[in-house]
Amino acid sequence: MDKKVFIKELKELFENLIKEGKKYSKIWLSEANYGGLYHSGAYILNVKAGEHFELTSPELKFLSYFLHEKLDKEKRTYFHQVAFYNDNEPIPEEKGDILLYNEE
Repeated sequence: MDKKVFIKELKELFENLIKEGKKYSKIWLSEANYGGLYHSGAYILNVKAGEHFELTSPELKFLSYFLHEKLDKEKRTYFHQVAFYNDNEPIPEEKGDILLYNEE
């Protein structure tokens, strides 16, 4: 699958979630780095909440099920992990990150 098409699809998925009332302030992709020796081709999906969530929050479970439901197996293989940040946590940003949504 073409990377640009995949990223466009992800942007649309999250924009629709925001319109439906989900509260995320920033969503972006970072390349999964395995020691910096090579490009993995996999991504970390970073999600910063628009409000504070606990680790046991149903929101975390929802996001996992949502991605599994909306993306086929091939597309899910692009994800190495999902990282979820609360509204008050500093977020890591790296050169080359791909912004999917930002409320700011």
